[in-house]
Amino acid sequence: MKKLRPIVCVALCLAMLFPLAGCDFGSGYRVVDEYSGEGSYYIAFRKGDRLQKFVTAAMEELAASNTLRNLSITWFGENLVNIRGDSDALSEIEEEKPERFVTVGIDTTNMPMSYISGGGYAGFDVELITFICGYLGWGINFYPINIADAQIELNAGNIDIAMAVPEADLSSDFDYSPAYLTSQYVLVARAGSHIRRRSGLKGKTLGVAVVDEDILYQNKKFVDSLGSVIYQTNTDGLFQALMKGEVDGILVTSVVAAYYMK
Repeated sequence: MKKLRPIVCVALCLAMLFPLAGCDFGSGYRVVDEYSGEGSYYIAFRKGDRLQKFVTAAMEELAASNTLRNLSITWFGENLVNIRGDSDALSEIEEEKPERFVTVGIDTTNMPMSYISGGGYAGFDVELITFICGYLGWGINFYPINIADAQIELNAGNIDIAMAVPEADLSSDFDYSPAYLTSQYVLVARAGSHIRRRSGLKGKTLGVAVVDEDILYQNKKFVDSLGSVIYQTNTDGLFQALMKGEVDGILVTSVVAAYYMK
């Protein structure tokens, strides 16, 4: 079978590299400190499903053609994709590739990875898996899930693929792609504020997504130094609250911060 040609992406200019402490970005925000160590994003599959090897091979070929690099620059202003490129990854299994229609689970509260826009789905993960399935010649259907329930949805057969499964949720009961994005948690403040380091948030109000409460409380000493904590249901709400002055700082991943600061 003739190998599908890579999807052609528009040429993109390199943006400034994303620093992780105390710099203004011209976007109205600044990262004031790192908060926790690295954590990666994975694509999850049911155990033994052949989808895993075809999706992984397609990712490696798209990485070799710089398609994934360009996609990352479009969304984040820099290349955050962490996939080894291999231009021949599909060559040995191409003849085995089935004709498929896959259902992909996405968390629509996980901006900028996946969200609802104009009545449809948008986000880095939406475009990433669309590129991959298009490259493989597969049809695709999106199915909204709570990412914390990814394993339940896979086991129930409601989805074939779950996007953006965090490293902390990996289980030996499922198969995974290689990590495709590596991130860490950071503290972000308004660029025009006087907060330039973690200590500047002492006695202030911090915004945190509900799903990240456990990450926040990994440093109880820092939490105790705050004046208050306000929870939001999604990342976009966090940045809106920060810009409106409803909170003095927010806790988000560096991938999310890169999107809003590009």
